[in-house]
Amino acid sequence: MKLIRIICMTVMLFICTKLNANNIVISNITSVTGSGFVQLQFDLSWENSWNNAINRDAAWVFFKFKDLDGTWRHLNLTNANNSIAAGFSITVPGDLTGAMIFRNTISSGTITLTAVKVGVTNLPGSFDIKGFALEMVQIPANDQFYLGDGASAPYYTAAVTGLPYLVTSSTITLGVVAGNLNDGIQNGALATGFPVGYSASGSIYMMKHEVSQAAYRDFLNSLTYDQQTTRTAVATPPSSVPGTLAIGLIARRNGIKISTSGVSNTTPAVYSCDLDNDLIYNEATDGEWIACNYMTYMDLAAFLDWSALRPMTEMEFEKACRGTVYPVIGENAAGTIAAASTTFSIINLGSANEAVSPYTGSVLNANITYNGTSPSAASPLRVGIHATASANRISAGAGYYGALDLSGNIEEVCVTSGCVAGRSFTGVSGDGTLTATGDADENFWPGINGNAVTTTANAVYGGVTGVTSNAGVTGRGGSAGYTALLNKVSNRSNSTVGASRINVSGGRGVKTF
Repeated sequence: MKLIRIICMTVMLFICTKLNANNIVISNITSVTGSGFVQLQFDLSWENSWNNAINRDAAWVFFKFKDLDGTWRHLNLTNANNSIAAGFSITVPGDLTGAMIFRNTISSGTITLTAVKVGVTNLPGSFDIKGFALEMVQIPANDQFYLGDGASAPYYTAAVTGLPYLVTSSTITLGVVAGNLNDGIQNGALATGFPVGYSASGSIYMMKHEVSQAAYRDFLNSLTYDQQTTRTAVATPPSSVPGTLAIGLIARRNGIKISTSGVSNTTPAVYSCDLDNDLIYNEATDGEWIACNYMTYMDLAAFLDWSALRPMTEMEFEKACRGTVYPVIGENAAGTIAAASTTFSIINLGSANEAVSPYTGSVLNANITYNGTSPSAASPLRVGIHATASANRISAGAGYYGALDLSGNIEEVCVTSGCVAGRSFTGVSGDGTLTATGDADENFWPGINGNAVTTTANAVYGGVTGVTSNAGVTGRGGSAGYTALLNKVSNRSNSTVGASRINVSGGRGVKTF
Protein backbone atom coordinates (compact mmCIF):
# COMPACT_ATOMS: atom_id res chain seq x y z
CA MET A 1 0.00 0.00 0.00
CA LYS A 2 1.52 3.28 -1.09
CA LEU A 3 1.84 5.85 1.68
CA ILE A 4 3.33 8.87 -0.05
CA ARG A 5 2.68 10.40 -3.44
CA ILE A 6 4.84 13.51 -3.20
CA ILE A 7 7.32 14.33 -0.48
CA CYS A 8 7.21 17.99 0.53
CA MET A 9 10.40 18.78 2.41
CA THR A 10 10.09 21.65 4.84
CA VAL A 11 12.97 23.13 6.81
CA MET A 12 11.31 24.34 9.95
CA LEU A 13 14.10 26.38 11.43
CA PHE A 14 17.31 27.65 9.86
CA ILE A 15 19.60 29.06 12.53
CA CYS A 16 23.04 29.64 11.19
CA THR A 17 26.14 31.77 11.16
CA LYS A 18 29.29 31.08 9.24
CA LEU A 19 31.22 30.53 12.45
CA ASN A 20 28.83 28.72 14.71
CA ALA A 21 25.91 27.48 12.65
CA ASN A 22 23.20 25.15 13.83
CA ASN A 23 21.41 25.07 10.49
CA ILE A 24 19.00 22.23 11.12
CA VAL A 25 17.73 20.54 7.97
CA ILE A 26 15.40 17.59 7.44
CA SER A 27 15.43 16.33 3.86
CA ASN A 28 15.07 13.41 1.45
CA ILE A 29 11.91 12.07 3.06
CA THR A 30 10.72 8.80 1.57
CA SER A 31 8.46 5.96 2.63
CA VAL A 32 9.63 2.44 3.36
CA THR A 33 7.08 -0.36 3.57
CA GLY A 34 8.00 -3.42 5.61
CA SER A 35 6.13 -6.55 6.56
CA GLY A 36 3.05 -5.12 8.20
CA PHE A 37 4.53 -1.69 8.96
CA VAL A 38 5.42 1.62 7.32
CA GLN A 39 8.43 3.82 8.02
CA LEU A 40 9.42 7.32 6.99
CA GLN A 41 13.08 7.57 6.05
CA PHE A 42 14.87 10.93 6.06
CA ASP A 43 18.19 12.69 6.41
CA LEU A 44 18.82 15.06 9.30
CA SER A 45 21.69 17.44 9.96
CA TRP A 46 22.58 20.31 12.22
CA GLU A 47 25.78 21.97 13.36
CA ASN A 48 27.28 22.73 16.75
CA SER A 49 25.61 19.76 18.47
CA TRP A 50 26.81 18.40 21.80
CA ASN A 51 26.42 15.79 24.52
CA ASN A 52 28.47 16.56 27.63
CA ALA A 53 28.48 16.02 31.38
CA ILE A 54 25.75 18.64 31.88
CA ASN A 55 23.24 17.95 29.12
CA ARG A 56 22.77 17.55 25.38
CA ASP A 57 21.02 19.18 22.50
CA ALA A 58 18.52 17.40 20.27
CA ALA A 59 16.19 17.70 17.30
CA TRP A 60 12.42 17.46 17.66
CA VAL A 61 11.10 15.93 14.42
CA PHE A 62 7.43 15.69 13.47
CA PHE A 63 5.35 15.21 10.32
CA LYS A 64 2.15 16.43 8.69
CA PHE A 65 0.16 14.78 5.90
CA LYS A 66 -2.28 16.38 3.48
CA ASP A 67 -5.69 14.79 3.89
CA LEU A 68 -8.11 14.15 1.03
CA ASP A 69 -9.93 17.40 1.84
CA GLY A 70 -6.69 19.37 1.40
CA THR A 71 -6.11 19.92 5.13
CA TRP A 72 -2.68 19.32 6.63
CA ARG A 73 -3.00 16.98 9.62
CA HIS A 74 -0.56 15.64 12.18
CA LEU A 75 0.96 12.21 11.45
CA ASN A 76 1.59 10.15 14.57
CA LEU A 77 4.47 7.73 14.97
CA THR A 78 4.26 4.18 16.31
CA ASN A 79 7.41 3.97 18.47
CA ALA A 80 8.31 0.80 16.61
CA ASN A 81 10.62 0.01 13.69
CA ASN A 82 12.89 2.99 14.36
CA SER A 83 16.45 2.96 13.03
CA ILE A 84 19.40 5.34 13.43
CA ALA A 85 23.20 5.23 13.24
CA ALA A 86 25.30 4.09 16.19
CA GLY A 87 26.00 6.87 18.69
CA PHE A 88 22.51 8.36 18.33
CA SER A 89 19.10 7.67 19.82
CA ILE A 90 15.47 8.14 18.86
CA THR A 91 13.03 8.70 21.71
CA VAL A 92 9.31 8.80 20.96
CA PRO A 93 7.06 10.18 23.72
CA GLY A 94 3.97 8.37 24.87
CA ASP A 95 1.73 10.67 22.84
CA LEU A 96 3.51 9.46 19.63
CA THR A 97 3.49 12.97 18.16
CA GLY A 98 7.12 13.06 17.04
CA ALA A 99 10.66 11.93 17.79
CA MET A 100 13.49 13.44 19.82
CA ILE A 101 16.81 12.63 18.14
CA PHE A 102 20.11 13.16 19.96
CA ARG A 103 23.67 11.98 20.59
CA ASN A 104 23.86 9.19 23.17
CA THR A 105 27.61 9.42 23.77
CA ILE A 106 29.85 12.25 24.96
CA SER A 107 30.75 14.07 21.75
CA SER A 108 30.18 17.29 19.84
CA GLY A 109 30.25 18.82 16.38
CA THR A 110 28.23 18.68 13.20
CA ILE A 111 25.62 15.94 12.89
CA THR A 112 24.93 14.44 9.48
CA LEU A 113 22.54 11.53 9.69
CA THR A 114 21.29 9.65 6.65
CA ALA A 115 18.53 7.09 6.28
CA VAL A 116 17.02 7.70 9.72
CA LYS A 117 13.81 5.68 9.97
CA VAL A 118 10.76 6.08 12.20
CA GLY A 119 7.66 3.94 12.22
CA VAL A 120 4.52 5.87 11.35
CA THR A 121 0.79 5.25 11.39
CA ASN A 122 -0.28 3.59 8.15
CA LEU A 123 -2.41 5.77 5.91
CA PRO A 124 -4.74 4.20 3.34
CA GLY A 125 -3.93 5.69 -0.04
CA SER A 126 -1.49 8.32 -1.25
CA PHE A 127 -0.72 11.45 0.71
CA ASP A 128 1.66 14.42 0.62
CA ILE A 129 3.99 14.59 3.62
CA LYS A 130 5.86 17.47 5.24
CA GLY A 131 8.65 16.99 7.75
CA PHE A 132 9.66 19.56 10.36
CA ALA A 133 12.60 19.82 12.75
CA LEU A 134 13.24 22.12 15.71
CA GLU A 135 16.45 22.40 17.70
CA MET A 136 16.07 21.66 21.39
CA VAL A 137 18.22 21.55 24.53
CA GLN A 138 17.77 19.05 27.33
CA ILE A 139 17.01 20.49 30.76
CA PRO A 140 17.85 17.61 33.16
CA ALA A 141 14.64 17.02 35.07
CA ASN A 142 16.26 15.98 38.35
CA ASP A 143 18.65 18.93 38.61
CA GLN A 144 17.72 20.92 41.71
CA PHE A 145 17.62 24.67 41.18
CA TYR A 146 16.65 27.95 42.82
CA LEU A 147 13.70 30.24 42.15
CA GLY A 148 14.23 33.94 42.77
CA ASP A 149 17.50 35.71 43.41
CA GLY A 150 16.77 37.10 46.88
CA ALA A 151 15.29 40.39 45.70
CA SER A 152 11.88 41.53 46.88
CA ALA A 153 8.43 40.76 45.46
CA PRO A 154 7.14 40.27 42.85
CA TYR A 155 10.15 37.95 42.58
CA TYR A 156 9.87 34.39 43.87
CA THR A 157 11.25 33.99 47.39
CA ALA A 158 11.35 31.37 50.11
CA ALA A 159 8.53 32.24 52.49
CA VAL A 160 9.57 34.10 55.66
CA THR A 161 13.31 34.16 54.89
CA GLY A 162 13.09 36.05 51.59
CA LEU A 163 15.98 33.97 50.23
CA PRO A 164 16.06 32.04 46.93
CA TYR A 165 13.84 28.95 47.09
CA LEU A 166 15.45 25.56 46.41
CA VAL A 167 13.28 23.31 44.23
CA THR A 168 13.74 19.66 45.18
CA SER A 169 10.33 18.23 44.34
CA SER A 170 7.81 18.14 41.51
CA THR A 171 5.23 19.43 43.97
CA ILE A 172 5.53 22.98 45.29
CA THR A 173 3.26 24.55 47.88
CA LEU A 174 2.72 28.26 47.42
CA GLY A 175 2.16 30.45 50.46
CA VAL A 176 3.70 32.66 53.13
CA VAL A 177 4.26 29.90 55.70
CA ALA A 178 7.86 28.87 56.34
CA GLY A 179 9.00 26.19 53.92
CA ASN A 180 6.68 27.31 51.14
CA LEU A 181 7.41 29.24 47.98
CA ASN A 182 6.06 32.77 48.17
CA ASP A 183 4.79 33.67 44.71
CA GLY A 184 5.14 37.34 45.58
CA ILE A 185 2.01 38.22 43.64
CA GLN A 186 -0.82 35.85 44.42
CA ASN A 187 -0.47 32.53 46.23
CA GLY A 188 -2.77 29.58 45.59
CA ALA A 189 -2.71 25.87 44.85
CA LEU A 190 -0.94 24.74 41.69
CA ALA A 191 -2.80 22.24 39.53
CA THR A 192 -1.60 18.65 39.58
CA GLY A 193 1.00 18.41 36.85
CA PHE A 194 1.90 22.11 36.83
CA PRO A 195 5.49 22.09 35.46
CA VAL A 196 7.73 23.42 38.23
CA GLY A 197 10.97 22.53 36.40
CA TYR A 198 11.82 19.47 38.48
CA SER A 199 10.97 15.78 38.27
CA ALA A 200 12.72 12.78 39.79
CA SER A 201 12.58 11.05 36.40
CA GLY A 202 11.90 11.83 32.78
CA SER A 203 13.27 14.51 30.51
CA ILE A 204 12.52 18.14 29.78
CA TYR A 205 13.47 19.62 26.41
CA MET A 206 13.24 23.31 25.54
CA MET A 207 13.57 24.98 22.17
CA LYS A 208 17.13 26.20 21.79
CA HIS A 209 15.90 29.44 20.24
CA GLU A 210 12.79 31.54 20.07
CA VAL A 211 10.35 30.81 17.25
CA SER A 212 11.83 32.24 14.05
CA GLN A 213 10.00 34.03 11.27
CA ALA A 214 10.68 31.09 8.95
CA ALA A 215 9.08 28.79 11.51
CA TYR A 216 5.96 30.93 11.81
CA ARG A 217 5.75 31.25 8.02
CA ASP A 218 5.87 27.46 7.63
CA PHE A 219 3.26 27.11 10.36
CA LEU A 220 0.91 29.51 8.54
CA ASN A 221 1.44 27.58 5.30
CA SER A 222 0.06 24.41 6.85
CA LEU A 223 -3.23 26.00 8.01
CA THR A 224 -6.63 26.38 6.40
CA TYR A 225 -7.89 29.76 5.28
CA ASP A 226 -10.00 30.20 8.41
CA GLN A 227 -7.11 29.17 10.66
CA GLN A 228 -4.78 31.62 8.89
CA THR A 229 -7.34 34.38 9.44
CA THR A 230 -7.11 33.88 13.20
CA ARG A 231 -3.33 33.64 13.27
CA THR A 232 -2.65 36.81 11.28
CA ALA A 233 -3.64 40.44 11.74
CA VAL A 234 -7.37 41.18 11.53
CA ALA A 235 -6.76 43.92 8.97
CA THR A 236 -4.84 41.60 6.63
CA PRO A 237 -6.99 38.56 5.81
CA PRO A 238 -5.40 35.77 3.77
CA SER A 239 -7.25 37.06 0.68
CA SER A 240 -5.23 40.29 0.76
CA VAL A 241 -3.07 41.18 -2.23
CA PRO A 242 0.45 39.75 -2.50
CA GLY A 243 2.96 41.85 -0.60
CA THR A 244 0.63 42.49 2.33
CA LEU A 245 2.35 42.11 5.70
CA ALA A 246 0.86 39.29 7.77
CA ILE A 247 1.41 40.21 11.42
CA GLY A 248 4.03 42.93 11.84
CA LEU A 249 6.01 45.82 10.37
CA ILE A 250 9.16 45.94 8.27
CA ALA A 251 10.36 48.84 10.44
CA ARG A 252 10.29 46.50 13.42
CA ARG A 253 12.02 43.75 11.42
CA ASN A 254 9.09 41.44 10.74
CA GLY A 255 8.89 40.61 7.04
CA ILE A 256 6.30 37.83 6.84
CA LYS A 257 4.02 38.62 3.89
CA ILE A 258 1.34 37.10 1.72
CA SER A 259 3.02 35.96 -1.50
CA THR A 260 -0.04 34.26 -3.03
CA SER A 261 -3.51 35.46 -2.09
CA GLY A 262 -5.98 33.03 -0.60
CA VAL A 263 -9.63 32.66 -1.54
CA SER A 264 -12.03 33.45 1.28
CA ASN A 265 -13.02 30.40 3.31
CA THR A 266 -11.72 27.93 0.71
CA THR A 267 -8.10 28.30 -0.41
CA PRO A 268 -5.38 29.31 2.08
CA ALA A 269 -2.84 31.97 1.26
CA VAL A 270 0.85 31.27 0.77
CA TYR A 271 3.11 33.20 3.13
CA SER A 272 6.76 34.08 2.56
CA CYS A 273 9.51 36.22 4.07
CA ASP A 274 10.44 39.54 2.46
CA LEU A 275 12.31 41.65 4.98
CA ASP A 276 14.19 43.57 2.29
CA ASN A 277 10.78 44.61 0.93
CA ASP A 278 11.55 44.00 -2.75
CA LEU A 279 8.64 41.58 -3.37
CA ILE A 280 11.08 38.80 -4.23
CA TYR A 281 10.25 36.24 -1.60
CA ASN A 282 12.38 33.98 0.61
CA GLU A 283 15.69 35.41 -0.55
CA ALA A 284 18.85 35.02 1.51
CA THR A 285 18.31 38.49 2.99
CA ASP A 286 14.63 38.17 3.84
CA GLY A 287 14.92 37.62 7.59
CA GLU A 288 13.91 33.99 7.94
CA TRP A 289 16.29 33.57 10.87
CA ILE A 290 15.12 36.60 12.87
CA ALA A 291 13.08 35.90 15.99
CA CYS A 292 9.37 36.16 15.24
CA ASN A 293 7.89 39.14 17.06
CA TYR A 294 4.28 40.36 16.99
CA MET A 295 3.08 37.02 18.39
CA THR A 296 0.25 37.09 20.89
CA TYR A 297 0.08 34.39 23.53
CA MET A 298 -2.68 32.70 21.51
CA ASP A 299 -0.43 32.76 18.41
CA LEU A 300 2.36 31.11 20.37
CA ALA A 301 -0.02 28.59 21.95
CA ALA A 302 -1.35 27.63 18.51
CA PHE A 303 2.18 27.21 17.12
CA LEU A 304 3.16 25.03 20.10
CA ASP A 305 0.01 22.89 19.96
CA TRP A 306 0.59 22.39 16.21
CA SER A 307 4.23 21.41 16.95
CA ALA A 308 3.14 18.99 19.71
CA LEU A 309 5.02 21.07 22.28
CA ARG A 310 3.62 23.18 25.15
CA PRO A 311 4.19 26.59 26.76
CA MET A 312 6.92 26.86 29.38
CA THR A 313 6.30 28.11 32.88
CA GLU A 314 8.08 30.90 34.72
CA MET A 315 9.73 28.27 36.91
CA GLU A 316 11.11 26.40 33.90
CA PHE A 317 12.37 29.69 32.50
CA GLU A 318 14.41 30.39 35.64
CA LYS A 319 15.84 26.87 35.65
CA ALA A 320 16.86 27.11 31.99
CA CYS A 321 18.65 30.37 32.77
CA ARG A 322 20.57 29.62 35.97
CA GLY A 323 20.68 25.82 36.16
CA THR A 324 22.07 24.49 39.42
CA VAL A 325 24.03 27.64 40.28
CA TYR A 326 23.06 29.69 43.37
CA PRO A 327 21.42 32.94 42.21
CA VAL A 328 23.10 36.32 42.07
CA ILE A 329 20.85 39.33 42.61
CA GLY A 330 20.18 41.06 39.29
CA GLU A 331 21.72 38.37 37.08
CA ASN A 332 20.64 37.86 33.50
CA ALA A 333 20.39 34.51 31.71
CA ALA A 334 24.12 34.43 31.00
CA GLY A 335 24.88 34.51 34.73
CA THR A 336 26.16 38.08 34.86
CA ILE A 337 24.68 41.33 36.12
CA ALA A 338 26.28 43.34 33.32
CA ALA A 339 24.04 44.73 30.59
CA ALA A 340 25.98 46.28 27.74
CA SER A 341 24.83 49.62 26.41
CA THR A 342 27.24 49.84 23.50
CA THR A 343 26.04 51.28 20.22
CA PHE A 344 26.62 48.71 17.50
CA SER A 345 25.66 47.95 13.94
CA ILE A 346 24.21 44.86 12.34
CA ILE A 347 25.90 43.49 9.24
CA ASN A 348 24.56 41.01 6.69
CA LEU A 349 21.06 42.27 7.40
CA GLY A 350 18.37 39.62 7.40
CA SER A 351 20.74 36.86 6.36
CA ALA A 352 21.64 33.52 7.85
CA ASN A 353 24.93 35.09 8.93
CA GLU A 354 23.52 38.33 10.33
CA ALA A 355 26.02 39.50 12.95
CA VAL A 356 26.90 42.24 15.41
CA SER A 357 29.71 44.61 14.43
CA PRO A 358 31.90 45.31 16.22
CA TYR A 359 31.41 42.10 18.22
CA THR A 360 32.12 42.67 21.91
CA GLY A 361 30.03 39.89 23.37
CA SER A 362 26.37 39.45 24.10
CA VAL A 363 24.50 42.75 24.04
CA LEU A 364 21.32 42.28 26.03
CA ASN A 365 20.21 45.88 26.06
CA ALA A 366 21.76 48.18 23.55
CA ASN A 367 21.38 51.13 21.23
CA ILE A 368 21.09 49.21 17.98
CA THR A 369 21.78 50.72 14.58
CA TYR A 370 21.26 48.95 11.28
CA ASN A 371 23.84 49.88 8.65
CA GLY A 372 23.97 53.41 9.95
CA THR A 373 20.23 53.80 10.42
CA SER A 374 18.08 53.03 13.42
CA PRO A 375 14.51 52.05 12.47
CA SER A 376 13.91 50.76 15.98
CA ALA A 377 16.06 49.79 18.92
CA ALA A 378 13.17 47.54 19.95
CA SER A 379 13.53 45.18 17.00
CA PRO A 380 14.63 41.54 17.15
CA LEU A 381 17.85 40.11 15.78
CA ARG A 382 18.71 36.75 14.26
CA VAL A 383 18.14 34.04 16.85
CA GLY A 384 21.39 33.03 18.56
CA ILE A 385 23.26 35.93 16.97
CA HIS A 386 25.84 36.16 19.78
CA ALA A 387 26.81 32.47 19.71
CA THR A 388 29.99 32.70 17.66
CA ALA A 389 32.68 30.01 17.49
CA SER A 390 34.78 31.76 20.12
CA ALA A 391 31.91 32.68 22.44
CA ASN A 392 31.55 31.45 25.99
CA ARG A 393 28.33 31.39 27.99
CA ILE A 394 28.49 35.07 28.88
CA SER A 395 29.43 36.39 25.45
CA ALA A 396 26.91 34.10 23.77
CA GLY A 397 24.18 35.20 26.16
CA ALA A 398 23.35 31.56 26.84
CA GLY A 399 21.47 30.03 29.73
CA TYR A 400 23.13 27.35 31.86
CA TYR A 401 21.97 24.51 29.59
CA GLY A 402 22.71 26.24 26.28
CA ALA A 403 19.35 27.83 25.43
CA LEU A 404 20.00 31.17 23.72
CA ASP A 405 18.35 34.60 23.91
CA LEU A 406 16.57 33.94 27.19
CA SER A 407 17.50 37.50 28.18
CA GLY A 408 16.99 40.15 25.53
CA ASN A 409 16.03 39.92 21.85
CA ILE A 410 12.28 39.35 22.31
CA GLU A 411 10.32 38.68 25.45
CA GLU A 412 9.44 35.11 26.41
CA VAL A 413 5.76 34.44 27.02
CA CYS A 414 5.52 32.07 30.01
CA VAL A 415 2.74 30.55 32.09
CA THR A 416 2.59 32.32 35.45
CA SER A 417 1.78 31.01 38.91
CA GLY A 418 0.56 34.49 39.80
CA CYS A 419 -3.11 33.97 38.98
CA VAL A 420 -5.74 31.25 38.81
CA ALA A 421 -5.56 30.91 35.02
CA GLY A 422 -1.84 30.21 35.18
CA ARG A 423 -1.99 27.90 38.18
CA SER A 424 -4.64 25.79 36.40
CA PHE A 425 -2.06 24.69 33.78
CA THR A 426 -1.53 20.92 33.93
CA GLY A 427 1.49 20.72 31.63
CA VAL A 428 -0.09 18.58 28.92
CA SER A 429 1.66 18.75 25.54
CA GLY A 430 0.00 19.73 22.29
CA ASP A 431 -1.28 17.00 19.99
CA GLY A 432 -0.50 18.62 16.63
CA THR A 433 -4.13 19.60 16.02
CA LEU A 434 -5.86 22.99 16.22
CA THR A 435 -9.49 24.06 16.24
CA ALA A 436 -11.19 24.86 12.94
CA THR A 437 -10.53 28.52 13.64
CA GLY A 438 -6.82 28.03 14.33
CA ASP A 439 -6.63 28.10 18.12
CA ALA A 440 -4.86 25.69 20.44
CA ASP A 441 -7.35 23.34 22.06
CA GLU A 442 -5.47 21.64 24.88
CA ASN A 443 -7.39 21.47 28.14
CA PHE A 444 -6.21 23.77 30.90
CA TRP A 445 -3.66 25.65 28.88
CA PRO A 446 -4.04 29.30 29.96
CA GLY A 447 -7.04 30.81 28.24
CA ILE A 448 -8.14 27.49 26.74
CA ASN A 449 -10.61 24.64 27.49
CA GLY A 450 -11.57 24.27 31.13
CA ASN A 451 -9.27 27.05 32.32
CA ALA A 452 -10.58 29.70 34.67
CA VAL A 453 -10.08 32.82 32.58
CA THR A 454 -12.80 35.26 33.61
CA THR A 455 -12.44 35.39 37.37
CA THR A 456 -11.54 38.61 39.12
CA ALA A 457 -8.43 36.90 40.45
CA ASN A 458 -6.96 36.82 36.99
CA ALA A 459 -6.82 40.58 36.84
CA VAL A 460 -4.20 40.55 39.59
CA TYR A 461 -1.42 39.37 37.33
CA GLY A 462 -0.91 37.96 33.87
CA GLY A 463 -4.42 38.58 32.62
CA VAL A 464 -7.34 40.93 32.39
CA THR A 465 -10.78 40.05 33.69
CA GLY A 466 -12.88 38.62 30.87
CA VAL A 467 -10.03 38.69 28.38
CA THR A 468 -8.72 35.27 27.37
CA SER A 469 -5.90 36.31 25.05
CA ASN A 470 -3.28 36.68 27.78
CA ALA A 471 -4.92 35.36 30.95
CA GLY A 472 -2.46 33.26 32.89
CA VAL A 473 0.74 34.27 31.12
CA THR A 474 3.47 36.81 31.67
CA GLY A 475 6.61 38.13 30.00
CA ARG A 476 10.08 37.03 31.05
CA GLY A 477 13.61 37.87 29.99
CA GLY A 478 12.97 41.31 28.57
CA SER A 479 13.82 42.36 25.03
CA ALA A 480 16.15 44.63 23.11
CA GLY A 481 13.59 47.37 23.56
CA TYR A 482 13.22 47.15 27.35
CA THR A 483 15.34 48.46 30.16
CA ALA A 484 18.03 46.21 31.61
CA LEU A 485 15.82 45.55 34.64
CA LEU A 486 13.38 43.43 32.64
CA ASN A 487 16.22 41.33 31.20
CA LYS A 488 16.95 39.91 34.64
CA VAL A 489 16.18 36.25 35.25
CA SER A 490 14.01 36.76 38.32
CA ASN A 491 12.14 39.89 37.28
CA ARG A 492 8.37 39.29 37.21
CA SER A 493 7.06 42.81 36.72
CA ASN A 494 5.75 42.66 33.14
CA SER A 495 2.25 41.18 33.13
CA THR A 496 0.87 42.73 29.93
CA VAL A 497 2.70 40.65 27.34
CA GLY A 498 0.68 38.43 25.04
CA ALA A 499 -2.57 40.38 24.94
CA SER A 500 -1.91 41.95 21.54
CA ARG A 501 0.64 41.74 18.75
CA ILE A 502 3.54 43.95 19.76
CA ASN A 503 7.06 44.23 18.41
CA VAL A 504 8.80 42.66 21.41
CA SER A 505 6.64 39.58 22.07
CA GLY A 506 7.38 35.98 21.03
CA GLY A 507 8.53 32.83 22.75
CA ARG A 508 9.52 29.17 22.60
CA GLY A 509 8.14 25.81 23.64
CA VAL A 510 8.89 22.79 25.82
CA LYS A 511 8.43 19.02 25.53
CA THR A 512 8.38 16.72 28.55
CA PHE A 513 8.64 12.94 28.56
